[in-house]
Amino acid sequence: MFRAFLFQKSMDMSKPVSLSRRLRFWVEALLFAWAMRLIPAFSRATVMRLARVAGRLGWTLARRDRRIAMANLDLAFGDTRTAREKHLIIRQAFTTFAQTGLDYFWFSRDREKRMREWTVVEESARIWMRPGRLIGVTAHFGNWEILGWLFVSHGATVSSVAKPVKNPLIDAEINRIRMQSGQQIVPREGALRALVRALKSEGTIALLLDQDTLPAEGGAFVPFFGVPAPISTAAAGLALKLKAPILMAYCACNADGRYRCYARDILLPKEIEGMTPDEVTARITASLEDEIRQNPGCWLWSYKRWKRRLPDFDPARYPYYADC
Repeated sequence: MFRAFLFQKSMDMSKPVSLSRRLRFWVEALLFAWAMRLIPAFSRATVMRLARVAGRLGWTLARRDRRIAMANLDLAFGDTRTAREKHLIIRQAFTTFAQTGLDYFWFSRDREKRMREWTVVEESARIWMRPGRLIGVTAHFGNWEILGWLFVSHGATVSSVAKPVKNPLIDAEINRIRMQSGQQIVPREGALRALVRALKSEGTIALLLDQDTLPAEGGAFVPFFGVPAPISTAAAGLALKLKAPILMAYCACNADGRYRCYARDILLPKEIEGMTPDEVTARITASLEDEIRQNPGCWLWSYKRWKRRLPDFDPARYPYYADC
């Protein structure tokens, strides 16, 4: 099966690719195929141990990412957290990210059985897991892949926007696995139209809204941990236009290996009526910030979240990597 996968996807590389890059793609694809075969055979305890080992290795070896994460934590928490506390948060964040990657493979086998055994859905989220117009918003927090699978398994019709993986040998296979769960994957190009169609069809759309989106690309600068950062206004614009509720939902892994899916905030159409997209986006961002503050080890701190600086804002408030 995996040899067929590698051969078929290799035919998709129609653009000129250098030999070194092509070789790298093949090595990555072979590792991906190996992981798809090996990791699902592990016990849950082994997967958890591997994630912890990867977290320690990330802390030790990924110096660039560790430096970015520390700069972000300094911006977010200042001196309210000690250096040791920040180090522990970064290590936990590395572990969380590794767990998300490992579980992408682990849950690909016997998905329904493993989801029943290793996930818990709180009532705050369960009541929204049904057919109906809904904008689900989350972040690179905990396991966002499991979150989407859970919504589908409980009856929702989910469409989500996927950023393409740089390796074309892997990209289609990843989306194929996602779609096996029942999700509809929407390419970023032309995504807005597809999302509008999904909402008009009384479906749920899922958006990750903690990434850098410039105003020219549909974003707006709003406060995030007290410092303006650009974020997409797509959720706000769609909610205002189509009168859809916005649900802030999350999926975090407990120490015993079980995922807990829950919702924190819901912005109903009547609550945001008359607001601008920027104002609604600020509400969304404030909710994300509050959840990250409560569970900082679940968020991807190594992302350059504040790399764009608002021109008239104090450049000293931004981290070293910003375009100051």
